[in-house]
Amino acid sequence: MAGDTGPSLNCETIQEYQSDARIACKYGNKCYQTNPVHISKYKHPPKATAAKGAKRFKRGGPAPKAPPSNASDDEHVSDESTDSASPKRKPPPAKPLGNNESNEGAKPSSSRSTDSPQASEDATDHFNSEPTMPPSPADIKLSIKQKFLFEMPEDFYSFWDFCQSLNGRNPALAFKDVGLELVGPFDLLSSHFKLSDNKRKQPFFLLHWRYYYDPPGFQTVLKGDDQKQFHVGYYRDDPKCMPVFLASNCAAKDGVFLPVAENIFGAVNALLNDSKKSATPFLQPKIQKLQKAIQEYAKEYGFTLEAKTSAMKQRDRKTVCKTFNGLGLLVPVEKKTEVGYRELIETDANLKRILKRIVECEKEDLKEKARDQLQQVVTAANIANDECDFGTSVELGLDLFAFGGSEFEQTALQLLSTGYSLLGRPEFAKVAQVHIKNRKKGSKLDMLSS
Repeated sequence: MAGDTGPSLNCETIQEYQSDARIACKYGNKCYQTNPVHISKYKHPPKATAAKGAKRFKRGGPAPKAPPSNASDDEHVSDESTDSASPKRKPPPAKPLGNNESNEGAKPSSSRSTDSPQASEDATDHFNSEPTMPPSPADIKLSIKQKFLFEMPEDFYSFWDFCQSLNGRNPALAFKDVGLELVGPFDLLSSHFKLSDNKRKQPFFLLHWRYYYDPPGFQTVLKGDDQKQFHVGYYRDDPKCMPVFLASNCAAKDGVFLPVAENIFGAVNALLNDSKKSATPFLQPKIQKLQKAIQEYAKEYGFTLEAKTSAMKQRDRKTVCKTFNGLGLLVPVEKKTEVGYRELIETDANLKRILKRIVECEKEDLKEKARDQLQQVVTAANIANDECDFGTSVELGLDLFAFGGSEFEQTALQLLSTGYSLLGRPEFAKVAQVHIKNRKKGSKLDMLSS
């Protein structure tokens, strides 16, 4: 008996496609674009016929062609690439770059770019369909992990104890004089914190103090200037491992993060050093008092205050690539075969140029050429997934996410969800899904207060 040949198409469907006068899109059903100009110009094959003739690319084989990296801006996005056979892939095809066809670029849709409480409520109405979480474990460490998906390091809990010694009534405000407040998982340690029944849904925790550019492995624990949207958080490469350092970001400016220190004592000490440079004579004694207290406590309990430890330097050497967010990417790579990661087919500079053109260019034909160029990068990243180079998909997803803009969010989500799942990091995939679907700019990100 002949084997199952998969889904078939009726003659009318095939004839309709063949008689379509539009140009056949070279990417077939893998095309991500929903732009009306592209749809009106190109036709796309029915999904059931798209797999015919597909070939798997061997590792090291030809990738979708891209223009030379030394091309000028106009040359770089020219439509000179040739058609190539589409490989079979286990991961799902890339989804559209976004539902927003107005190409507003870095500006998210109005429903997610406002700070108003009403907008926050509207954005999370669908959480009512989420299952209620089980009762909180008695152990606070297990309770935090249950809600935020990540285990917090020992310096996190020790720092709370230290802040209690400074301000027993409200430890979260122990560093209020220098503009810092403890937030995020710290809220669960506070005696003032009460979790209302209607918010016992995990998405509320995953979005709690999650700023616009925060990648899945980042967990905010300190907030500062709301105008700059300055915040500091733990960053980890693997959800099952402890954080590798704390980093800071000003979300009102861009998606670049700066590593600060290995533990929170070192991070706050470094922030106090920065504060002294611009502090008023009235504030200087308070900073010195706080810094003396943190240095004595850290020395007594064995927490280093070094800004760049040997462990952080070693981690830097192990990263497989730089990322737009400045944090780098660390994924497993087999030494002999080098399976696990391959470089993107575009340099960071060229990729940024392509994304910028999609966002800012007023000429639709140039936008279309830039989208075509991005499609090649996405296709190559998905091919890398099929050949076990999962890190490539994550890198591109993080880069699109860090660049910002609603047009790139759905593609970033597809790349991150696929890459993290294949890497065995489903917690990161879940955070990415919740965040991207409810992403908003602003500093009003307290999701748990009554």
